[in-house]
Amino acid sequence: SKLVSSRNSNEDLCVCSSEFPEGFFTVQERKDGGILIYFMIIFYMLLSVSFVCDDYFLPSLELISERLGLSQDVAGATFMAAGSSAPELVTAFLGVFVTKGDIGVSTIMGSAVYNLLCICAACGLLTSAVGRLSCWPLFRDCVAYAISVAAVIAIISDNRVHWYDSACLLLVYGVYVCVLCFDLKISEYMMQRFSPCCSCLNKSSRERDEQQPLVGWSDDSSLRLHRRSRADSGIFQDDSGYSHLSLSLHGLNEITDEQKSVFTMPEHDLKRILWVLSLPVIVLLFLTVPDCRRRFWRKCYMITFLMSAVWISGFTYVLVWMVTVVGETLGIPDTVMGMTLLAAGTSIPDTVVSVMVAREGKADMAMSNIVGSNVFDMLCLGLPWFIKTVFVDTGSPVEVNSSGLVFMSCTLLLSIVFLFVAVHINGWKLDWKLGLVSLVCYVLFATLSILYELGIIGNNPIRACSD
Repeated sequence: SKLVSSRNSNEDLCVCSSEFPEGFFTVQERKDGGILIYFMIIFYMLLSVSFVCDDYFLPSLELISERLGLSQDVAGATFMAAGSSAPELVTAFLGVFVTKGDIGVSTIMGSAVYNLLCICAACGLLTSAVGRLSCWPLFRDCVAYAISVAAVIAIISDNRVHWYDSACLLLVYGVYVCVLCFDLKISEYMMQRFSPCCSCLNKSSRERDEQQPLVGWSDDSSLRLHRRSRADSGIFQDDSGYSHLSLSLHGLNEITDEQKSVFTMPEHDLKRILWVLSLPVIVLLFLTVPDCRRRFWRKCYMITFLMSAVWISGFTYVLVWMVTVVGETLGIPDTVMGMTLLAAGTSIPDTVVSVMVAREGKADMAMSNIVGSNVFDMLCLGLPWFIKTVFVDTGSPVEVNSSGLVFMSCTLLLSIVFLFVAVHINGWKLDWKLGLVSLVCYVLFATLSILYELGIIGNNPIRACSD
């Protein structure tokens, strides 16, 4: 019974191989060199995810943003967060319906803090350009996430989830989406009301407007957006009317009616090697996902978005499966794997997408995706719980384990506060300094969490599966 309670309370921290298919090598064969095959598959899955994001997911997101007139932070917090968090949604359904394990407290904690700190670190350290951040989007998403965390903690504190509990989680997410729908008016009101607090922000947004080289653009371009004045946060460019997403994905000198084919070989040697290696994936995606960058498929951008999210989920599932097998082969404790490798595995799409948009100078979209993905993860918990309690087992609530509740709530809320304060102290810039501080804090958090889960600090009774 101790083993069962351990596994139920820590889905990611105690990922047993029964949750995945059997590996294609025995343990001895893996130790004799077969593990190299697994490393190659992990690398290939990473390559596949980045290819899907670059050629299908982000272009479809661009068209969705254009058609709905979304600013980059709203697009990052909704469609980008939903698409790149698709693996978490799949994992949540598997946990509730298939493997019968809980989406436990430690799952939320490991993955959420990874999203907040480690992806922020990746965006800061892997981008050469300094991205300017806006006050309102970050504040809005942090408050929404803090409320979501508080709601989950209140719901699972009695170890049972009833239908009205899961309905409340969905309601929280619904309210968040409604706030995003009226984001323009709310942000203008907040900026006018609290303008003294945002003086440093106004200065930085003015600097950014002065630095943007927008020469040689024609007014009749197909990438023109409806003008929406948002000078306070600098999300839209006041003079041009072009979204940052359009600027980044096409480049200043690359606006053409027809995009290059996915089968066009890149110019750089390293990119050519990666392109040749990923040809099977390129062909597979070409046959199954419409390329909405081409004129013929331009109206199918929602199908592109959904299909790319499906492929991202599939590649991530294989990635996490391989990482689990590698961890078992190398004898890494389950708790260490859950807090580091597996938390990183399910968040790989978030990391790839955030770094891609941050490299193009869209810091607001990257940060909104980081925090917005975590708010979407609350929906990941609420939706399978709601379906199970309302449509499947109508009489009985879902049993969950709330051990480590105080530690988790303190950690998550502290990470939210830290992120906001660190950005403010750094002058609302997303650069290598913010990235380095976030990375150090994540390493510190992971170390403390692993020690706590192993029972070295605190009075945590949970033991690893292998015990």
